[in-house]
Amino acid sequence: MKKKFIVAFKFVYLFADASVLLLAFMLANYMRHGLFFHPAYNRLLTPVLLVFIYFFYHHKFYNRLQLTYVYELFRIIRAGTVAFGFIIVLTFFWRPFSYSRLMLTYFLLLTVIMVFAERELLKFLMVLCIKRFFQPDKILVVGRGRIVRALQRRIRLRHQAALWIDHYPDAEELRAYVRDRGFSGIVIANFPLNHEKVVNIANLCENYGVDFQLVPDILELKLGDLVMDEFFGIPLLRLKLTPLTGTHLFMKNVFDVAFTIAGLALFMPFFVIIAALIKIDSPGKIIYNHTRRGRKGRDFKFFKFRTMVKNADAIILEERRSHYKSGNLLFKKKSDSRVTRIGGFLRKFSLDELPQLINVLKGDMSVVGPRPQIISEAEGYDESALRRLRVKPGITGLWQVSGRSDLTYEEMVRLDIFYVQNWSMEEDFRILLRTVPAVFFGKGAY
Repeated sequence: MKKKFIVAFKFVYLFADASVLLLAFMLANYMRHGLFFHPAYNRLLTPVLLVFIYFFYHHKFYNRLQLTYVYELFRIIRAGTVAFGFIIVLTFFWRPFSYSRLMLTYFLLLTVIMVFAERELLKFLMVLCIKRFFQPDKILVVGRGRIVRALQRRIRLRHQAALWIDHYPDAEELRAYVRDRGFSGIVIANFPLNHEKVVNIANLCENYGVDFQLVPDILELKLGDLVMDEFFGIPLLRLKLTPLTGTHLFMKNVFDVAFTIAGLALFMPFFVIIAALIKIDSPGKIIYNHTRRGRKGRDFKFFKFRTMVKNADAIILEERRSHYKSGNLLFKKKSDSRVTRIGGFLRKFSLDELPQLINVLKGDMSVVGPRPQIISEAEGYDESALRRLRVKPGITGLWQVSGRSDLTYEEMVRLDIFYVQNWSMEEDFRILLRTVPAVFFGKGAY
């Protein structure tokens, strides 16, 4: 019954999208031509609606209904821009009337805003109806640790109830969960995987007619996206190459420059105030620079506001050396006597990182990316960790919004590699939005 409701609601989405597109077209015409509506636009209206609905369908608007608002917005922008380009080409070759390019631009802008608002409202109503009229699906999750905790939020978003166990169920136990307790799916997230038991559980799920899902182990997550392929009839998992190349890299560089120029203009008064406070608080330079390892192993001068006393590196040199000799690659002290009074405040709210905008402008760093690598850390990298150096380091990144200094070295590496292998502009914007509360609350900063 619940599945039928969701299928029916897809048609509600389709009807609402078409209605909003029609309204956006009428408003765009009013903004350009006033109350006068030329009959030639009647002939254009149908092709416009069909083209936009087609590209909405092509971008899976009616398959994936419960995306986060950031991904939803960028999906609309992507589909709308492609459809807009198609309409521009169409009106260039098919010219029964000189259609206004400005009017079509208004239509695109209104479409993005109005369709986004409409779909967010429908998503809210759909979730409300599902919670009000249907029982949540019961999901059995086998596993423990960070990956299972990450599943919890996604399960709640999909209106599912989960039971967490930390062992592989045998045939009798699984039959009891499915037949007696009404579980409709099982997720395996138990590492390291016991392949024999996983195959047995998958076969039982097939026999019982319940969904079976498997989370790849941590090595596969490090390697990045896995794509189904086929070789002489044998299904294979193929590694997807790093997406940050070519046009994508150019887009990211353009965004970095635009964001940096705007950021420098916005934060320039803070630069002056912070510089004065540092100078008053303790003797020494205002800007601290340190050599870091960047993209493709190139070293660069990394800038920060000074947060420690003068000659802080020399004071703790021996402790740092013994730390690295013991095999630990991440050196970070929670209570560091070298940090100045104003330095502690700057570190808590990441204000000491503002000068890194200059690194971005120089091309050494990006706004979003992996954690900037200290040379002594980078020299101890294995082949897996070296993948962090495929892209420019960032002022913020997944490590920044996922715990910052509270993370272990292995967790930082895993997050950085996941970012490198799964980059997208949507993900960059999502990280930027998550950075704001992470910085404001100062969690994990020291």
